Amino acid sequence: MKIISIKLTDEEYKELEERARKEGYVLISDFIKAIILSSSSNIYHYAQSSEITPQQLSKLEKKIQDMINPFTSQIEELKQRIAELTERVELLEDKLNKKMESSKESDSKKSKKSFESKASSKSEATKRTAIEILREQGAIYESELKLNNPDAFFDKLESQGAIVITTDSERIAIDRNFMEEFKKKITEIHTSDETEAQKYLTRQEYKLFQKLRQSSLIYFDADIKAWKLLVN
Repeated sequence: MKIISIKLTDEEYKELEERARKEGYVLISDFIKAIILSSSSNIYHYAQSSEITPQQLSKLEKKIQDMINPFTSQIEELKQRIAELTERVELLEDKLNKKMESSKESDSKKSKKSFESKASSKSEATKRTAIEILREQGAIYESELKLNNPDAFFDKLESQGAIVITTDSERIAIDRNFMEEFKKKITEIHTSDETEAQKYLTRQEYKLFQKLRQSSLIYFDADIKAWKLLVN
């Protein structure tokens, strides 16, 4: 199916709409189609007449030309607009590409800066000693470490004042201050319900509580109604 586009002013459109209504057409497009086909048919029959004269032929050619001219000008106008739109699209693509390149460069700089910052933080972290980390965390568990020489690691912590507990599954290094606070807290917990006991402990303390409970190094004494630790 082919489509013909015609541009009209508001006045021209209203006039065409009124004429279509008077002729009994609901759609303006049907009215225009009928006019074109009717005119073409009349021209064709007129051209086929054996009595056509040169003057009539000239008038016929002029009439056909007059019918074609509006469409030709519209096609040229459409071509011009397409060319303008194409040029605008190319300009937008060029701007978008430049913006994307600029954004990539900016992201690359940010990524580099972030990497350098992380590397610097990591370098500072590696400078901290194991005993300093232990004081911050309260306890260090062998099962969570990847050590080439775990014996030397825990021996060094113990020599620097840490408490090292050996369970069936791992060794646990505990900061002495952390352990004293932990002992004090569990003696003040008067319930054997571990879930209830968790409410009185910090996250690090409850983690140690669970580890010691699993190794039977801590139990609830029903006589004194408090938890007792089997570690000095």
